[in-house]
Amino acid sequence: MRVFVYLVVIVVATALALGAGLLVAFQLGGAADGLVLASVFTIPFLVMGPVLVGSLAGYWDPRSSPEGRRYLRWWFLGVVGIDLVAAVVVVLATVSARAPVWVPVVLIGGAAVLLAVARPLGDRFRRSERVVERSDDDVVPSAAVVRRGVRAIAVTFVVSAVVATIGATLLVVSDDGSRDGVLRSVLLAGQLTFTATAIAAVLVALPFNRALRDVGGRDIGRLQRFGKVVLRGRSIPLDAAEERGALQYARLVPLTMRFQLAFTGLLYVGLAFQFVSSALDGQLGVLPVVFLVAMVAVLLWAVPTSVRRMRRARDYAERHGGAPFPTADEVDPRGPSSVTA
Repeated sequence: MRVFVYLVVIVVATALALGAGLLVAFQLGGAADGLVLASVFTIPFLVMGPVLVGSLAGYWDPRSSPEGRRYLRWWFLGVVGIDLVAAVVVVLATVSARAPVWVPVVLIGGAAVLLAVARPLGDRFRRSERVVERSDDDVVPSAAVVRRGVRAIAVTFVVSAVVATIGATLLVVSDDGSRDGVLRSVLLAGQLTFTATAIAAVLVALPFNRALRDVGGRDIGRLQRFGKVVLRGRSIPLDAAEERGALQYARLVPLTMRFQLAFTGLLYVGLAFQFVSSALDGQLGVLPVVFLVAMVAVLLWAVPTSVRRMRRARDYAERHGGAPFPTADEVDPRGPSSVTA
C-alpha cells in the first residue's frame, strides 16, 4: 500500500509539473526570452517544492529532537523562498506576455494550496506507519534477502529490455527501417530499459532505507549525528543508546549506499541515452550539455566518496564489536530475514 502511495505521488506530481509547464508554454511564451527561461527553471519548484516538504514530513518525525526540527524547518523555509522567487517570475512573465490574470492565479494559488497541505498530509502518513524496534542481531538483512532484491532488479532489466526491444522493432518497421529511425528506436529502448530498472532499484531498497531510518528513531538529526561519527570519523559524544544506534547504522548503511549507487548509475545511463537522442535530433542546447557535465562531475565525486564511506562504516562496526554488512559468502542464506517490505 505504501509503495502504491509513493507511485501515486510521483505520477500526480509529474502530471502537475507537466501541466504547469504546458501552461507556461502556451500562455507565457510571448514574454521576454529571459523571463521565459526563468519560468522554465522555476515553475517546476511550485510543484516539487511542496512534494519535498510533504515527503520530509512523511519520512522524518520533526518532534524527535531540536536538531531534527531545525533541519526540517530550514528545508521548509528554503522551499518557501524558492516558491516566492518562482511567483515573482510568474507575475513578471505574465505582465511581459500580456497573459490573462488567471494564469498567475492558477500557478501561484495552486502552489500555495499544495504547500499548505503538504506537511499535514506527510504527518498523517508518518503516524500511520508502525515504528519497528530492531535488535542488534536483526538490523542487517540476510544475504538471501539481498539476493532476492538483486534478482528482482535483474528480472526487471531483462523484462524491460525485451518489451522495449519489441516496441523499438515495431517503430523501426513502421518507419520503413531507415537508419535514423533504427538508431532513435534503439536509444529509446535503452532509455526506457535503464529508467525502469532504476525505479526497480529504488523500490527494492525501500525496506532497507526504512530500516536505516528506524535505527535513528525517525530522527533525521540523530541519523546525521551517526553519519558524522561513522562515515566522517568525527568525535561526537554519544550516550549508551546512541552508541548502539551508531553501531546498527554502521552495519546497515553500506547496504543502502550500494543500492543508491546502483540507482544513480542506472538512472544516469538512461539519461545518457536521452541526451544522445536529443543530440541526433539537433535539440541538445547549452543547458543540457551543462547538465550532462554536472552529472558526470557528481558521479565522479559520488562513487569514490561512497566507497570510502562504506569502508569507514565497516571499520567502525569491526572496532565496536559488531559485524559489518556481510557478503553473500559470510551469511547463511537460510538464516532469518528481518527486513520486509
